[in-house]
Amino acid sequence: MYARILVPVDGSSLSEQVLPYVQQLGLGLSIPVTLMTVVEPSPPSIGLHLGSSSQEQDTVRHRADHAVAYVNSLADAFRSDGVTVSTVTPSGSPAQEIIQEAAREADTLIAMSGHGRSGVARWWIGSVADRVLHTTDAPLLIIRFHEGEGNSHAEGFSRVVVPVDGSPLAEEILPHVTLITKALGLAIDLVRVVPTWNEYLAMAAPPENYSSASFDEVSRYNTEEATQYLDRLKEDLLQQGVGSVETHCVRGDPASSIIDVASETPDRLVAMTTHGRSGVGRWVLGSVADRVVRNSGDPVLVVRAGERRPLQGESMPATA
Repeated sequence: MYARILVPVDGSSLSEQVLPYVQQLGLGLSIPVTLMTVVEPSPPSIGLHLGSSSQEQDTVRHRADHAVAYVNSLADAFRSDGVTVSTVTPSGSPAQEIIQEAAREADTLIAMSGHGRSGVARWWIGSVADRVLHTTDAPLLIIRFHEGEGNSHAEGFSRVVVPVDGSPLAEEILPHVTLITKALGLAIDLVRVVPTWNEYLAMAAPPENYSSASFDEVSRYNTEEATQYLDRLKEDLLQQGVGSVETHCVRGDPASSIIDVASETPDRLVAMTTHGRSGVGRWVLGSVADRVVRNSGDPVLVVRAGERRPLQGESMPATA
């Protein structure tokens, strides 16, 4: 399912906070890792300050040599733990180079840190990660930390929170989750969010004479349907060999509810699809995924929905 993990880093401790997760995935899934750092060209003002093109070339060459030494040092640590690893150090725009490198090999999983400035003359990690998130077709694991925060999840994942809304698009995350949980021995938390009256008003204009009392009656029915739907998915996942599955049917704003469930215990991975509307009256997947990525303190795996080809040996889950 995944041929390799592509890991962009920029020399900062923030960008390296993704590495414990990559090590866990690389070992558990038995797939190689490609460590990548991008050598950005000097801004025009730097070239003018240096006074000559040869001086500028020497500066760029020095940064390129430093980049090679840096990723090689990280690679040595991975190799010592039994992970197959390679390195690449292209020159150019970080986001563009990451996207292009991911596209060079099918079934690449990108894993990177985001949020906050990584350091002087380094990437604006949040900006780069956001551009990759909204441009790449590859699955993306994104870890967001602020400057000065410690890595509270350094031990890796223990559970996977999986938001679904009853649609086939949202369920396209399930084969990814099944693979990861079986390989790493993780438990799954399936989450279905039923909107409140205020959330319903925000999503769509209700019919004439439709009241909160009418909505409560419909909501009770929707909650029962959602619970049955989660139970069907749970049974299907257990039949595929997943060790433990818990279900959560909650009412509220989708993104906030997902984040709340994920925050109940540490070391959780949130895994969900993004892009496109998943169905009439259901989530706008891209919007919800964006909010979860931006506001969750947990790692988030996002997979672009709608254009996925069947995976080898895949058993498709039950749908509503």
